[in-house]
Amino acid sequence: MWNPLRIDPAYPPPPGVPLPPPPGSTGVPDPDDIPMESLARALPIQTYSNGYTHPISAIALDPASSTTLAAASNKTMVITDVVTQQVKRRFQGHSGRVNAVAISNDSETYLSASYDGTVKIWDGRSNSYEPIMTLQDAKDSVSDVHVVQDGANGKKGSSNVTAIIRTASVDGFVRTYDIRRGSLAADDCGSAITGIAPTRDGQCLAISCLDGTIRLMELDTGELLNTYTSAHVAGQYGLQCCMTADDATLVSGSEDGRAVLYDIVRGTCVQSLEGHTRPTCSIAAHPKRDATSVLITASYDGTAVVWANHEGYMKWEE
Repeated sequence: MWNPLRIDPAYPPPPGVPLPPPPGSTGVPDPDDIPMESLARALPIQTYSNGYTHPISAIALDPASSTTLAAASNKTMVITDVVTQQVKRRFQGHSGRVNAVAISNDSETYLSASYDGTVKIWDGRSNSYEPIMTLQDAKDSVSDVHVVQDGANGKKGSSNVTAIIRTASVDGFVRTYDIRRGSLAADDCGSAITGIAPTRDGQCLAISCLDGTIRLMELDTGELLNTYTSAHVAGQYGLQCCMTADDATLVSGSEDGRAVLYDIVRGTCVQSLEGHTRPTCSIAAHPKRDATSVLITASYDGTAVVWANHEGYMKWEE
């Protein structure tokens, strides 16, 4: 866990490297004058190592309080208390590597999507170590899993509650399980899926495919609204994508180390972020509407980079 707003005192930036000025300053450094390798390192806050026996393939925080961390370690999902660093639960039951994990509101359930083609749902409130349910509809590895859970019009406590599990698979299908209605909808994308990202308004879904195409699908009808192919490189690695908070821009990783920003309506590339030396595999956008210009990219080169296009974001300290 890192604080990107603070510099790690153990690794101060080298002398002479221009840094973004503090908020309110009028001076704006030229980004081209800041070598990527010379940027100051973020301050580490916490390290979680207990309970993990293999490399970490996926992580998720509980959406309500962010006090519970679920992480995949090979075929095991480890549940950790974020504050105390103590392992609370370990769930085992998959016959293949766990590719993605998710947590429902208040940590009521944990979900693990696996290379074995299944998604297992685990009870977060009992002492049982057996899954509540196993979703076995995928014909190949399940690459991603999301939970959509809220009340009508986003009001918690409403009787009209949304409870949806959405999965993506290498078999090319996005599957939507409506838990309340007991229904399953399957949408064929025609190519292996490596990641999915819903728009913030919950109306559409961006689907990153191994054929190099990102497809934008309307969730209610399954209609294909747009495709994005022109700027990013794909085909060999599992790349993820995300939407900015205003739903105006789709951001995708690229195998040449870039992060590519597409205009969601026009489908054209509006910006390309260059900095990684290996494929950019994961993307996250700032969740607030007034900070859509802040992105975090993670790469197979072992680094994560915070990007911002306004000088007031970072609060550098001497």
